[in-house]
Amino acid sequence: MSTRRLFVLLFVVALFTMAVRETLDPDMWWHLRTGEYILQEGLPRQDVFSFTVPDHRWITHEWLSQVAMWLVYRVGRLPGLMLVFAGIITVSFWLVYRRTAGRPYLAAFIVLLAAVASALTWGARPQMFNILLLAAFIYIVEGVKERALQPRVLWLLPVLTVVWVNLHSGYLLGIVLLLAYLAGEMIQSQFGSEQRGLPARSLSRPEIRLLALVTGVAFGAALLNPNGYHIWIYPFETLGSPAMQSYIQEWQPPDFHLPLFWPFAALLGLGVLGWVAVADRPAATDVLLFLGTGAAGLLSARHIPLFAVVAAPIVARTWTRLLAPTRARFLVEPVPERMPPRALGLLNWLILGLALLAAAGWSGSKIAANGEAIARRYPVAAVDYLEAEGLADARGYNSYGWGGYLIWRSIPVFVDGRADVYGDAFLFYYLETMELQETWREPLAAYDVSYMLLQQGSGLTTLLATSEEWREVYADGLAQIFVRVE
Repeated sequence: MSTRRLFVLLFVVALFTMAVRETLDPDMWWHLRTGEYILQEGLPRQDVFSFTVPDHRWITHEWLSQVAMWLVYRVGRLPGLMLVFAGIITVSFWLVYRRTAGRPYLAAFIVLLAAVASALTWGARPQMFNILLLAAFIYIVEGVKERALQPRVLWLLPVLTVVWVNLHSGYLLGIVLLLAYLAGEMIQSQFGSEQRGLPARSLSRPEIRLLALVTGVAFGAALLNPNGYHIWIYPFETLGSPAMQSYIQEWQPPDFHLPLFWPFAALLGLGVLGWVAVADRPAATDVLLFLGTGAAGLLSARHIPLFAVVAAPIVARTWTRLLAPTRARFLVEPVPERMPPRALGLLNWLILGLALLAAAGWSGSKIAANGEAIARRYPVAAVDYLEAEGLADARGYNSYGWGGYLIWRSIPVFVDGRADVYGDAFLFYYLETMELQETWREPLAAYDVSYMLLQQGSGLTTLLATSEEWREVYADGLAQIFVRVE
């Protein structure tokens, strides 16, 4: 085995190992239960899990993801979900790597940085399909631009759109991506790529026309989903929700005081610094894609993975041009495949074997510790108490982040992570109690709540502990349960 091939294989092993995560996403639980419900009862059109909003419309835009997740769970349980979604993440960034200049060394560094930047959202959740399909779109379009793929391959994009729109409403990212490519390539075609100092790497005018046609067909193909034209509107309803923007952590802007966001800042900084240092002007398409997704990431942490996927090839192209004439050119020059001496080849195989053993050990430890990690994050023992005391079917007020887990345990919920189902009006009503507003008792009385399951030490639990209306019946290091005093 050559050293170059060993490096690439170690890169892939590192990606997969990084992506093996505990199943701690709060929405994973209701996604699984929804997948089971769909296979048994069909697509729900109204809420079926809460006792508060059973009449609210539910656009199950992630139905195919949920069914897939449930089927994986049926076969491999939670460890199966951990490994399958680690594989999805690995394939996503492998596609990015294949369209990143400076392979293998510079490309691997940039893609690993992008992967680390995006890791804050990794897990067993439908959003991972957005990363995968966005990477596939870039792989195809960039492949055509690099003349590695024939232009006719662009017709795969509408097909992928049909799959994407049934996996997640994030399909619109693909359409926006294609529109950005169209706008950028039209600018370059209009002003001339070579005469104005722009890179010659661009689509021809016939290819631009083909891409425009493909984009239109892809947008129309999005209608091939159970929700019809509503899926065109749904993403804008989500983006326009004040409650979701204000109270869901992922929708908040990144806080660069936290090390979690430093890789995103580094990738953003590398891109800007490269443009400042390089002699040529950046291509219009690169500018639109980089700045557009970068701005989205600065507005909401949820969008950082999208920036990472889009930005990695752009950043690498700039730094390849910068490093090529320097002593560091070995980082960006293609490394030929040469058969090493037998001893070195055997050593490379040994290194790969050790890396695989380490990856297997790491993944195994994550799987073994998953149950304990869940118990530290979710009220496992508290729900056991509810079931033992006959409260599981009663009406309870619960912490927002625990609603999904309660659905998994077949407990009717007051609220859960499906913010789009509940709507802003209800979520603000729910917060009247959680935030101890003057009217905090009203939601509890309106829905005849008989118990409250809350996180240990919250302001609300402090109030309830001194209230004559409520009595604490259970407490552990994570959760407290209060019942109404009759």
